[in-house]
Amino acid sequence: MPGHVLSRLRKKPNQSQNSIPKTSIRANAGQTILTALKAYSLVSLTLLASGILRSSLDPVYGHVPGSRHHGILTLVALLTACSTYSSTPGSSRRWARWLAVVGLSVSTIQLFLFRYSGLLGPSFGPLFTSLVTSFPLVMVSVITVAKRVTGSMDKLFPTGSAESVGVSGRTISDAVVTAVCLIAYFGPKIGSSLLNEWLRTQVVRSRVGLYFVLVIFYALLFPSRYLFFVVIPILRPNLLSTYVPLPYSDQFLNTTLHKYNYSLIARQESPTGYISVLDNTEDGFRVMRCDHSLLGGHWIPPQGHIPRLHEPIYAVFVMLEAVRLVESHSGQHQTQDAQRSALVIGVGIGTTPSALIAHGIDTTVVEIDPVVHDFAQKYFDLPSNHTSIIQDAVPFVEQNTGVKKYNYIIHDVFTGGVEPIALFTSEFLQGLKNMLKSDGVIAINYAGDLRLRSASMVVRTVLSVFPTCRLFREEEAKQADHSLTDFTNLVMFCRRAASSFSFRRPAKQDFLGSRARQHHLLPRHEVNPRSLVERHGKDVISNQNMGVLEKAQLESALGHWKVMRSVLPDAVWEKW
Repeated sequence: MPGHVLSRLRKKPNQSQNSIPKTSIRANAGQTILTALKAYSLVSLTLLASGILRSSLDPVYGHVPGSRHHGILTLVALLTACSTYSSTPGSSRRWARWLAVVGLSVSTIQLFLFRYSGLLGPSFGPLFTSLVTSFPLVMVSVITVAKRVTGSMDKLFPTGSAESVGVSGRTISDAVVTAVCLIAYFGPKIGSSLLNEWLRTQVVRSRVGLYFVLVIFYALLFPSRYLFFVVIPILRPNLLSTYVPLPYSDQFLNTTLHKYNYSLIARQESPTGYISVLDNTEDGFRVMRCDHSLLGGHWIPPQGHIPRLHEPIYAVFVMLEAVRLVESHSGQHQTQDAQRSALVIGVGIGTTPSALIAHGIDTTVVEIDPVVHDFAQKYFDLPSNHTSIIQDAVPFVEQNTGVKKYNYIIHDVFTGGVEPIALFTSEFLQGLKNMLKSDGVIAINYAGDLRLRSASMVVRTVLSVFPTCRLFREEEAKQADHSLTDFTNLVMFCRRAASSFSFRRPAKQDFLGSRARQHHLLPRHEVNPRSLVERHGKDVISNQNMGVLEKAQLESALGHWKVMRSVLPDAVWEKW
């Protein structure tokens, strides 16, 4: 055999010694994709757990303060873990042993810190709580996942094969981990949707309870002998706490609330927040709570006395009923309530719709939260003879514009310290305007600090849609002092027609036998719109710039937190 042929035969085995067949490369690619999917699932599970920890801040701090720093803290934790996992000591197995322990511990730490929310405040409290709970949970989880991915990639792409495939296992693992974290963070918010659906079920009705379910998943996925030593001292106080809605926890909660003259009547978590009904046993009133705000309340009548309508504790809900008192410039007013119809956006405890129904007005209510509507009927005597639409008001208005027109529309959707921004855009308000009859009247309640930009933007948007409006605040304005907040309810009465209007003097039948209506039904404290719209620029809220109002609402939400803490004791807010 010629020498050059023998030379080729000798070289051929050496050239293929460190090469990887195409079939092996395809198999490795498939294994890489599978590893990435597993890593994505685990990181998504961690972000869901972190989201539950964040949502658990809402009843104590409100949604806006509670979520203010969460997004950036989560992203920093993800990127820090991705950039440092290779230099952190310990194997993936060792990190995995601590994962369930950390998951269980941070929930206990969070519940403990709730006791000091009044001291920490709405700005520092959520930030500090997230730093010692969500941040370490995300860090430990991602480092564990990253080290597992690295181990798998090193096996699939050993160092000796790096030259033939053009990349090392460590490089691939870095790319996989970073991509997984960024996709899980910026991708579809599957966790939020799952959280809302789980809270609708009969099985899991608590954010804290759902979090413990996820911790169990962690324990099953990453078994650890360390968990045995901490599960009893950590899990026992959590199961005996008031935050998990078990049969005995309501009794524990009332034991604490009774010290502050409050009693829990009912509670349930829903997609919009933690909903509860509380009685003040000293002053004799009942309120409905949604996270860190009150949806309304009424005075409890003496035993044996059944009033036609309950007396509300807030004057603003009575003032909304003044849509019936609006007269056109001609001074004529139709008093045939039975021929009139009303649309109420946002039920609350049902004060306004109950009064409209009592006057014989055909009333339709739109409420996004079925729990709020159910509690309004069960515990605040909202009559059943009305049309109830359990739906987001935005699609309802889009689907029903032009279908039916109303004489009155009540827009009262304040909750959680801020208004739902989508319900204050010019597009949504234009839809409501189109649902009004030619002589129709709308009353829009805005609750916030009137000295802030958010209030000016809302008023400016309302005036851009409705040609004629009059504004009234719930109580007299404070003396001019720019160091103080001016948090109040501002009711904007507007007509579809471009003509001036006034309010007729209420008659006895307008009061429905209610003292609160005798004092507060007729609006008194009028506000000059120019004092609001000529400040803080010329922005009008639309679907394209809702983020502007979202940023402007933060200061108002912080002020609302302080107002709520002056209404109910700290312990009542902290024990939910």
